[in-house]
Amino acid sequence: MAEVYNGVTKPTGKPMLAKRIWYFLQSVDAPVGSPALLPAHQTEGGVNYGGENIDEQTKMGRVIIKQTDEHTISISQYFVPGDESNKVVIDAKKTGKSVKVWRVEVDPELAEEVAEQDYKLYPAQFGYGMPEEVDIPDGDELVEVSYDLNIIGSLQDGKFPLTDEDVAMLEALYEYQNPGETTGDYDAIKTTPIP
Repeated sequence: MAEVYNGVTKPTGKPMLAKRIWYFLQSVDAPVGSPALLPAHQTEGGVNYGGENIDEQTKMGRVIIKQTDEHTISISQYFVPGDESNKVVIDAKKTGKSVKVWRVEVDPELAEEVAEQDYKLYPAQFGYGMPEEVDIPDGDELVEVSYDLNIIGSLQDGKFPLTDEDVAMLEALYEYQNPGETTGDYDAIKTTPIP
């Protein structure tokens, strides 16, 4: 039998920073045309591609066949009063409804230009997730919210649209300003004088 050599490939890109992975949520009851919600101050996120296999021993050897998909997205964030994403997840847990969730790789090297559009497309996965448990421990530090969204079926690959302005706005806590242009702290900036 002749030797076969097919060569090797080696990726040359930089490793992706975890902070470049953003998770967006939306209520299943949100009207058509509603924007996605970026959970405030995400600290961690992750995907688990779980599932079961049928694993049997036969007279001809071991047989392994995929049986189920069990995908889960886990998100941790700091609790911010008024953050609509917290309400969406807690309401879904209370009502038994699912939550729409997107995992988006917001890396400039992965962005795809779209002809005659002001947005770019980023690799994404989408699913309907059922909140398994929403954990909000109240201690003496920042309040953190963490939850698992068990995906119905399996995550679906696609492209998530974001403008450069969206990306800049989502990355920054605030924008540059000149003296006297605003008043208030970074989380409550106002452009009109306080009486």
